[in-house]
Amino acid sequence: MGKKIKKGKEGPVKEYTSRTKALKKLQVNLKDFRRLCILKGIYPREPPQKLRKQHKTYYHNKDIAFLKNESILDTFRQRQAHLKKIRKALTRGDKLKAGRLRRNQPKDKLDHLVKERYPTFIDALNDLDDPLCLISLFASFPTHKELHIPNTLIRSCQKMINQFLLYVSAHNCLRKVFLSIKGIYYQAIVQGATITWIMPYPIQASLPLDVDYKIMMTFLEFYQVLMKFVNFKLLGQEIEITDFSEEVKKLKSISQNNQMEIDEAFKEDPTIQQMDQQQQEIKKYSELFKGLTFFLYPEVPKSSLEFVILSFGGEVMWENDNKNSSSTDPKITHVITERNVQKNKKREYIQPQWVYDSINQLKLLSVSDYAPESTLPPHLSPFEQLNLEEVQSESEEEDGQQKQHKPYQNNKKQKEKQAKQQEKETKKLAETMLSRKNKRLYDMIKRKEDEEKQKKNKLQEKKKMIQSKQQ
Repeated sequence: MGKKIKKGKEGPVKEYTSRTKALKKLQVNLKDFRRLCILKGIYPREPPQKLRKQHKTYYHNKDIAFLKNESILDTFRQRQAHLKKIRKALTRGDKLKAGRLRRNQPKDKLDHLVKERYPTFIDALNDLDDPLCLISLFASFPTHKELHIPNTLIRSCQKMINQFLLYVSAHNCLRKVFLSIKGIYYQAIVQGATITWIMPYPIQASLPLDVDYKIMMTFLEFYQVLMKFVNFKLLGQEIEITDFSEEVKKLKSISQNNQMEIDEAFKEDPTIQQMDQQQQEIKKYSELFKGLTFFLYPEVPKSSLEFVILSFGGEVMWENDNKNSSSTDPKITHVITERNVQKNKKREYIQPQWVYDSINQLKLLSVSDYAPESTLPPHLSPFEQLNLEEVQSESEEEDGQQKQHKPYQNNKKQKEKQAKQQEKETKKLAETMLSRKNKRLYDMIKRKEDEEKQKKNKLQEKKKMIQSKQQ
């Protein structure tokens, strides 16, 4: 007879701990624990069924042991001691000392965390989607005293995002653009890593008070350190951007001067051939708007169009810019506007969608479809591989059906479609509202139904095979 194992000493129970136990082990409050988990990239785990209890979050024991040796815990403790000193000074009525202590509060150093989480530069680039989204979001925020969003934070976010966009446009890294209700989606390939992020439209947003901005700020604090590292690695120096187009030209001239000429003896090497192919691909993207100068009217999104056009080899100008350019400049080939203006025969007048659609299709589209104040063609997402001809044929068929004098039939079809969509949505909602136990039962029933269907299909196929052999 072996020794009896006590309950909770071995097995899966030993691998997981609840959040309350983790707080006791680390000797920190909930606020600091959340902050530490966000900075270290540790998230709650879902334990096996035996351990699960309602309204309890579990963590892996290894993750808690990993957090125990973190140097940031010391700064948390130092901060708590510092706050006690400030409270003492305030109770004594020494406001000068309290103010001095507030200014000299211990700050967290997050440089080692970036190196720990991203050992190589490619790892950092692969995980850059979320940082870019959050930094661009905070860059569009207004200052708010109650939510502790200062002007300095917004400016630093704007600076970081502009530096990254500068590198992308100067090295022709941009590949896809999509205008959605949420904002503008961009996709770029930076040193072999595909980065997709969203930037909000330049409209001052009203900040909702039901959002937890403290958690967002902790994420932002780490992402800012990461973005500083990435920008410095890409650009090699910190650039103060006053004129975006001028800085792009400077970077392009530097990159052209640094290009190496390959000797004919090494041209047959496979790595050099691969490099040549990459350069030819980049050339396609850099020469899309080559020789074209675009004049932007005030109603169009200037910052987005400037970034996009410069990325594909074009030139941009508008009234009252740093170059003192005007609409009478003979260089202008295309005018981007959404309203009818006095036209010049030597220029093309288009809406902003023409630029984005021609980038996604990698060719200059016909200008007649994108005239100001005209109905535009559908702006399709380049992230989903849809056939443009099929979509256009479907839209043409729908237009033809609407033109026919059968309003009753069309309304009937639309009602049927809406009813089917509502049924699907209600079914999905019902599935999400199910408890875990009921969901498991529901999944089992669905699985059995699918198995029965497969059996029926196999029997029908066998029946067909036998009938064909008999004939």
